[in-house]
Amino acid sequence: MSVVSTKELAQTFEREVGRPAIVKRRFVCVLADGTLQNDPATELEILAAVFNTTTGVIASSAIFGEPHPRLAAWKLRKFSINEGFEGSPYHVEVVLEYGIVRDEDFLTPTSRPTVWSFEGSSGEFPALRYFHPGTPGSGNGTTHPLTNSAFDFYPGLMTTESVVLMKVTKNFSAFPSGWYAANNSVNDATYFGCDAHTIRVAGIDTTYEYEEFGGTVVKFWKATATLAYRQSGHNLLLPDVGFNFIDGGQKRRAMVFDFQNSEWVPSPNPVGLNGSGGLNMTGNATVLNRRVNPEASFATVFGMPPT
Repeated sequence: MSVVSTKELAQTFEREVGRPAIVKRRFVCVLADGTLQNDPATELEILAAVFNTTTGVIASSAIFGEPHPRLAAWKLRKFSINEGFEGSPYHVEVVLEYGIVRDEDFLTPTSRPTVWSFEGSSGEFPALRYFHPGTPGSGNGTTHPLTNSAFDFYPGLMTTESVVLMKVTKNFSAFPSGWYAANNSVNDATYFGCDAHTIRVAGIDTTYEYEEFGGTVVKFWKATATLAYRQSGHNLLLPDVGFNFIDGGQKRRAMVFDFQNSEWVPSPNPVGLNGSGGLNMTGNATVLNRRVNPEASFATVFGMPPT
């Protein structure tokens, strides 16, 4: 055997504010005479000597996650082998670093769980509805079209609305065509407590990655989907107004009476419609809800976020 003895040196304990503690154990391995020329020590032989096991049973990737002998919550997360310890070609230093290790760190890249993150932002959107005060209608249960007292919409009126960007990151063994098929779609049902049509796939970023795992190189696709949540939804809300209306199955021009000249003239402004093409005679403005994005089952495509 190339390693004839092993001795553990003093260990160090490092702690930093806001970060988990790190424990380092140091060993020095003494190599047999003639090792450098005839029987070079391998990585597995050195690790086997440090862990006091049989060469061939241990593998460098298998030791990760081994608990510290006295601090069981700290697991082995990193090791280094440094030849020529203190200038001697027959002494090798081994440093074992222990810290907090996640279960998914031991999984192959394509077996790791989906990672979610959330980020808030804001944007400007058309203001077409308001929460109606009074009883009934107090609270958030009743909304009315946002018009003046003559039930005309305010042209170009905008409001600020918070948008939550959800980042979904997952590794795939093949190109994630299913994610791209859902690009620009909205959720077809309640998802993560959000109503249908309130979440839209705003974009997908994909890269082809290489990672060493278990002594081999693993190739995979890493994709991140950005889902944009708007409380008011992503459907278009359109004031039902126009210069024409439907009467008796025929399209007619909206007219107003010119009292100064005692005649009917085409309306210079759009008039309110009733949602079916006819004139709105009740004075209650109509807002049309139109979905312009395809639907997709987000629970099927992206899975469920963590609870």
